[in-house]
Amino acid sequence: MKMKITNFILIFSAAAMIALPSCKKKDDETETDPYLDGSISFELPLFLTKGEVITLTPKGASNPTGDVGYYWYSSWNEGRDTVKLESQAGDGSWTVTVPSETGTYTITGAAFAQGYTSISSYADFTVVDPDLEGSVKSAGYQKDSTTFLDQRDGGLYYLTTVGGKVWMQNNLYYSGSGVSYEKSVAMDKIAGRLYNWNEAVEACPEGWHLPSDSEFAALASASAGQEYSTGEIFTGAAGGLMVDATFNKNKMWTFWPEVKITNSTKLSALPFGYAIDQEGTVRFTGTLQYAVFWTSDNDEDTGVYRYIYVDKNNVYPADGDKESFLAFVRCVKD
Repeated sequence: MKMKITNFILIFSAAAMIALPSCKKKDDETETDPYLDGSISFELPLFLTKGEVITLTPKGASNPTGDVGYYWYSSWNEGRDTVKLESQAGDGSWTVTVPSETGTYTITGAAFAQGYTSISSYADFTVVDPDLEGSVKSAGYQKDSTTFLDQRDGGLYYLTTVGGKVWMQNNLYYSGSGVSYEKSVAMDKIAGRLYNWNEAVEACPEGWHLPSDSEFAALASASAGQEYSTGEIFTGAAGGLMVDATFNKNKMWTFWPEVKITNSTKLSALPFGYAIDQEGTVRFTGTLQYAVFWTSDNDEDTGVYRYIYVDKNNVYPADGDKESFLAFVRCVKD
């Protein structure tokens, strides 16, 4: 029996990519000052790497009688940084180095002009550390693990051998296709990239391949100590594939009595969910609830994927559209 994933709420996102509008009043403004026209916005990834340097460009604010100036606030620095006076040329762009400590921070951008009430907007983002035992701790792979270096883009993968097959312990993050988790490149090494089925069958490096459902069955058999067949639910097998890890000190798989997380296979599955591509708009969902992996099995329009749900000790099969459903990839050595 195959089950389908539908209607799940994203509960993991820490920020918004487009800054949210708000209003701030300067000390010398009066209640009768009109607001500047429009609303200020800027694009900010949900996740950034510690110490990363970014440049933000504000948009949307205008002055009916002249130009505008811009200043910025950050939650980790005191005071504001005025990058442009209304009498100066420029677009108000601001270059800043994000904190070197992981955590969630806020940036606020504001437009101002003499005789007008300033308008502002803010956005949160989360700083991550992609290094081993950085943002993700206790992932199940260590510095002395056997590794594979993908010569195409320098991706480093930790390996485990289960049932005579060599599997990658971390999700594929080949940059030649797929999409970054929450469209944040900073998450590639941490979460892996998400691929549609057509991309997934071509994404593994030379000498590796997308596993078939029968190879997942063999993996689950090694996990649970019983034999499974292609296409069926692998009952009692999820705990041996899941790893009890944390992300920025927050537990990822929440505790459920019926699921004993052992990671006995060293597959180190983490619940980064899945995504749906709706005519170019990618929606990420299922984080902290699902680990979802493509198989090479397919029919005319759909590919078969395997998924784990947080409160069930089973590995389920399901069908996803080859173009619009996006899942993670684990490669198996030929």
